[in-house]
Amino acid sequence: MTTNFKDLARIGIALSAERNINKLLEKIVDEARKITYADGGTLYILDQEQQHLQFRILQSQSMKLRKGGTSGVETGSPPVPLQVDGEPNHANVSSHVVLTKQIVNIDNIYKAEGFDFSGAKSYDASNGYRTKSMLVVPMTNHEEKVIGVLQLVNATDPDTKDVMPFNPERIDSVASLASQAAVSLTNRQLIEDLTDAKQRIEEAHLDTVQRLAIVAEYKDKDTAIHIKRMSRYCTVLARGLHLPHQEVEIVLHASPMHDVGKIGIPDAVLCKPGKLNDEEWVIMKQHTIMGAQILSGSESELIKKGQIIALSHHEKWDGSGYPNGLAKEDIPLLARVCAVADVFDALTSKRPYKEPFPNEKAYEILQEGREKHFDNHIVDVFFACLDEVLAIQETFQYES
Repeated sequence: MTTNFKDLARIGIALSAERNINKLLEKIVDEARKITYADGGTLYILDQEQQHLQFRILQSQSMKLRKGGTSGVETGSPPVPLQVDGEPNHANVSSHVVLTKQIVNIDNIYKAEGFDFSGAKSYDASNGYRTKSMLVVPMTNHEEKVIGVLQLVNATDPDTKDVMPFNPERIDSVASLASQAAVSLTNRQLIEDLTDAKQRIEEAHLDTVQRLAIVAEYKDKDTAIHIKRMSRYCTVLARGLHLPHQEVEIVLHASPMHDVGKIGIPDAVLCKPGKLNDEEWVIMKQHTIMGAQILSGSESELIKKGQIIALSHHEKWDGSGYPNGLAKEDIPLLARVCAVADVFDALTSKRPYKEPFPNEKAYEILQEGREKHFDNHIVDVFFACLDEVLAIQETFQYES
């Protein structure tokens, strides 16, 4: 069974809350081990300037650690270069994962070909350990930059404790955790570089937003660039409505959370290449409620607005929307703004179940939706700001 969306949200919040960098590193490895039942885990951080991986932490139930116990921060191991003699270092599995941004899952390193496992084998010979299965995952942040590597060894049966291969069904969850961890580490460094306390809090909140957006995006890669366009469309509409500058900034950063609840929707429904049947549609509509649940309970104004948007962006002006059948001004303003932006981008984007509509067709559908699906005034603003909308569409055509 894969880790569910509530567990991923819990992990993300725990990572965001941790202020101590070494404790954060330990939490990342610890959570990855829990997901996979791994006996051991190591974490490498990429030194962008020197172009090598620096070994930072090792956790294990059975390995002997130089610092003793079952966990410790390690800095004495030699770095792993990304190049050897001017050529990409694909012999080392962790370097290979950085260079390719691909996950490597190996059932038995003693039988595997293509990588140099002499270091692990030497450790085994010296310490009486036996490394067998290995899972190596890139830590890719919200800018699609690899900032480190998670290396997990010896998946174990939770009942018998026998070593076994890593379960493929758990790899997506580990990859999602690695992405959340990368964003947390990236923003933790940014936060440490700030001197103003208010800026530190704001960066922490943005950290949470970016992590939660990644959780949703991981299941549906097409939504990553959709989120970038849609949030900027929302910003244009908010400015066109003459909302205060602070509210415009909140829209920019809260709107990416609109579909965070989709992490709880089964792939068979979310990625179905065709029209959903009645049962599937009932399941799909639950993403609004799931998203609101994930974002509930925060003291952050940003997260509170994100919760409102997540819950209500599929409500319709005439009351025929979901999940609560709200109508007219009972629908929160930011949700009404996001509805126009979200529908326009969905219409003009390729999805598993359709090809993109031409802009002219999307314009017709927006016009037809006046006072049915959409707030008439917001549709007016959309067309008044059309040049800005089209500039965003042109700039963010493809995921980089």
